[in-house]
Amino acid sequence: MINVFSTVRIITILLIVSFFYNCNRSIDISKVEITFNNEEMFFKKNSKPLTGIINEYYDNGKTKMEMFVSKGLKHGSFNQFHSNGNLQTQSNFIKGEIHGKFTSYHENGNEQIVTFYHYNNRDGSYEEFHENGRLKICGNYYKGKRIGEFYEFFKSGGIAIYNY
Repeated sequence: MINVFSTVRIITILLIVSFFYNCNRSIDISKVEITFNNEEMFFKKNSKPLTGIINEYYDNGKTKMEMFVSKGLKHGSFNQFHSNGNLQTQSNFIKGEIHGKFTSYHENGNEQIVTFYHYNNRDGSYEEFHENGRLKICGNYYKGKRIGEFYEFFKSGGIAIYNY
């Protein structure tokens, strides 16, 4: 009786490990079929919806892009990298729609844009920075539209205020 239980337990563990290994496998974007349906990007492998990690690489072998997909849609973290290896953009997707904090970076590593999305609509604060790290533009969005005052700070020291 103990041997049967142990065998079933080992088989169960192997099946679980195999499942997670196959789901988390990384695939090069050149081997992925990309289709569009009503402005929605869909990822397939062998004509079936893909679940896993998709990577793209620069010619020098450094990672250019890494994204997680589930059932053919972007789902989870999405990161892009400059050719020098520094992070370029960092965002999150839920069922193909950008959601949560979005950050982009200048090639030197300083933040370029920090904003937020709510299911494909920019929603909340928006900040854009000069390459030297100083604030360039700030304002707020609601359901994808600018609201209130937006401030633009010029390198020369001038300020412009826009009302929406």
